[in-house]
Amino acid sequence: MAFAVSIVAATLLAGVAVSLGAGVNDPVTTTVSFLGEWVGFVGVPVFLSRTRGSGRLATDFGLRLGGPGDLGVGLLVGFGLFGLVAAYSVVLRQFDHANLGHEAQQLSGHGLGLGFAAFALVAVVGAPIAEELYFRGLIQPVLQRRIGAIAGWIATSVIFGVVHLAGNPAEAVPPLVLVGLAVGLLAWRTGRLGPGIVAHMTFNGITVAALALSR
Repeated sequence: MAFAVSIVAATLLAGVAVSLGAGVNDPVTTTVSFLGEWVGFVGVPVFLSRTRGSGRLATDFGLRLGGPGDLGVGLLVGFGLFGLVAAYSVVLRQFDHANLGHEAQQLSGHGLGLGFAAFALVAVVGAPIAEELYFRGLIQPVLQRRIGAIAGWIATSVIFGVVHLAGNPAEAVPPLVLVGLAVGLLAWRTGRLGPGIVAHMTFNGITVAALALSR
């Protein structure tokens, strides 16, 4: 349900942006589209927490940071994931396969203006929080209860990778599943989303920094 709400909201907001003069791949359109996605990714957990839980996302979905240890682990995992994905990308290019950074390059527009700054804020701060709350806070625990801890962890990671397929080449799915497995394991073992959010922010942050340096 949350994913359907996200798609509808993202499509509507992107349509409004385009109707007001923004380009289809303009960073403004990208930013409001992301905001639309968060309507479902964040809105549904908030709704469930208010109606069926304690009313606190930290209690109901583990949206909290345990301290310096969580920060350190998240940073380490984020840097490690970026290194692995970068190596995978290099191997793909050797065989003349798709550029894994193509979608990010399109979404961020051209240049380093306000549009890029908005994209960076959304990608590095907003997206990791919203996606971790939805995928690792809501979906993963539900699947782990229904189909088993390991199967639920893997299934959530695969769903996470496939959901990002829109606009990405098929070759992008395996590294995204790897990212999902890593942050999912952090959430599973610690009972907190904080370490995974830091890892996700770190991974996206390095990606955005690399985009900026390439311009």
